[in-house]
Amino acid sequence: MENKLKIIFLDRNTVGPFELKEIFSKYGEYTEFNLTNDDDVASYLKDYDVVILNRIRLGKKEFEKAPNLKLVLLTGTGFNHIDLVAAKEHGVSIANVAGYSTNSVSQLTMTFLLNELTKVEKLSQKVKENKWNELSVNMDNYYHVDTEDKILGILGYGNIGQKVAEYAKSFGMKVMVAKIPGRKYTDNSDDRYDLDEVLEKCDIFSIHAPLTDLTKDLINLDRMKKMKKSAIILNLGRGPIINEEDLYYALKNNIIASAATDVMTTEPPKNDCKLLELDNFTVTPHLAWKSQKSLERLFAAIENNLNLFLENKLIGVESK
Repeated sequence: MENKLKIIFLDRNTVGPFELKEIFSKYGEYTEFNLTNDDDVASYLKDYDVVILNRIRLGKKEFEKAPNLKLVLLTGTGFNHIDLVAAKEHGVSIANVAGYSTNSVSQLTMTFLLNELTKVEKLSQKVKENKWNELSVNMDNYYHVDTEDKILGILGYGNIGQKVAEYAKSFGMKVMVAKIPGRKYTDNSDDRYDLDEVLEKCDIFSIHAPLTDLTKDLINLDRMKKMKKSAIILNLGRGPIINEEDLYYALKNNIIASAATDVMTTEPPKNDCKLLELDNFTVTPHLAWKSQKSLERLFAAIENNLNLFLENKLIGVESK
């Protein structure tokens, strides 16, 4: 292939030590940076035909300063950080990748779920503090909660939600799939339940939905008040689906028992984020998707998107 494209990866560090130069140098000049949204992203774009990125935001200003830009390759599924309208106005195609991390995200979901029910992390820390005997005598505060017959509510029933349901059922759990209020469903809606009913009945509520106008702030204080005091919330979807101020209040005041999340509204969270002060809040740094196998599938799909674009066969994502 004739080398003719200028390709830049804006936030290369987000995908870890995975060899990329060999992949993309085949198509032209390939450059990497470790930028964040705090950098002047627009100043890096003017000479490039193709941009690869994970979490960097691209809006009207960035597209206006990228006259040669033809394609944005997203190293993930979500595209709410891209102004699709501005991209279309400037003739830029946007391509995301779906389905590459189903297993790894589902695995972390179950890790969260089991850790919340069995308190492995907290028990280990107590033992390291020389409290083995104390734990043996006072187990009332640390007894295991069995998964058997517990109800798992799921919001977002795509590949990941379905995989989590499969895992949960293998642990003896019952599954209730919640409808997103306002969304029209074309599948058999008898298999889905109203969100409020799921919240009232579930023991664990696991979020795997995309961020849209219908899901932003969907899980707020009013909805958390419908849940059992023993209920647990897991978020493996997008941070803003949960109103974080309301979540802090609910956890602080024992309205629900605990929460574990891999995503937050602001990433990384600010130093004064109140949720980080709570013992009943667990957080990981948006890494559910980042397994070795997931990365292999991801970049194979990204290269395929690039080839589809060059062959004028790329569909990409569109604004609605």
